[in-house]
Amino acid sequence: MRARLAVHFLSCAYLIVGCHADRIQTYPTSGKVVFTDGKPVQTGTVELESITFKTSATGRILEDGTFVLGTYSSSDGAVAGKHRAIVVQLIVADGVIKHEKDHGRYVPPKYGRYETSGLIVEILAKPQNQILLTLESEGRK
Repeated sequence: MRARLAVHFLSCAYLIVGCHADRIQTYPTSGKVVFTDGKPVQTGTVELESITFKTSATGRILEDGTFVLGTYSSSDGAVAGKHRAIVVQLIVADGVIKHEKDHGRYVPPKYGRYETSGLIVEILAKPQNQILLTLESEGRK
């Protein structure tokens, strides 16, 4: 009976540990998104795609342009290596909804696709990564 209980316990432990075995190590990563004149992007999402592992890390952009990335949870960071980056912004401006909040300048659509953004960053295997993404503006508000 004890042997069966021990086998059962070890099987459960293996399953619990095994569930996380396919996770790739992440490293805390935060940063800021600004336009070339230094003004922050005030709303949107940053997403990084690992060139090596094809995993992605995302983070919501706050009003001051800062963000924190998460891969498996909201703030666990990104995997080490080179990443393609995009900045996605969705603002409904159809004239029907009256916005009380200033969303700042629009992010040009080219930054919303990996194929056109031109943004590459490298995450290092260290306790904290800080990245800066600088975008060109189309001049629209």
